[in-house]
Amino acid sequence: MAFIPAEVLKNVFNVSAKFYHADIDGERFLMRREARISRLGSTQNKIDAVVVMINPGSCQPTEALEYTPLGEMTMLPANADQTQHQLMRLMEDRGWNELTIVNLSDICEGNLAKFMAIEQKFNVARIPHSFFQDDNAEERNSLLANADHLIFAWGSSDNAKRLAKEYSLFKNGIPFPQYQNAIALIHPVKLYPLHPRPALVVDRVKWLQDMTDLLGDRVTV
Repeated sequence: MAFIPAEVLKNVFNVSAKFYHADIDGERFLMRREARISRLGSTQNKIDAVVVMINPGSCQPTEALEYTPLGEMTMLPANADQTQHQLMRLMEDRGWNELTIVNLSDICEGNLAKFMAIEQKFNVARIPHSFFQDDNAEERNSLLANADHLIFAWGSSDNAKRLAKEYSLFKNGIPFPQYQNAIALIHPVKLYPLHPRPALVVDRVKWLQDMTDLLGDRVTV
């Protein structure tokens, strides 16, 4: 399978995202509800796939974002990262036009220790920080109903395993019943969904090939 360079992908796809802010005890936190990878020129309404990851890390909009509460978030241009480039490669292989990324947590913090400290503040304040918490059931069900594929791919972190279990998504290599349509490449021993972007390029190529095999024959219209 060809490993398409990022420089080529940026001329094929763009990335947008729904950012918002959450305030807790005088602190303001940047959040991301979803990210969308779209083929340039696409007018497709149907989502080809929803991919569930751990959290947005240090994702940022391409331009400075003024204060935006949850109820006022809109799609804004966002900077693509290496994981999104990997998902673009999957989209190109499958002929997909629209892919949405949602996360086990909306908190935009790439440092694990800082993330856990921020998450604790949300929990103490009883403020939702995840698409998969009960408060967001209607939005979640609407998005998933509009997608042809649901892919679990949050990786090996203890945080991801804890949140996936807490939100009744996945346990010991098996999706919970409400997500039986989900697919994932599962680590054969540790039973977590493999992340799309391992460190080595050879392993990224293997993830792409294995995911393509798992998805089956490409459907053309």
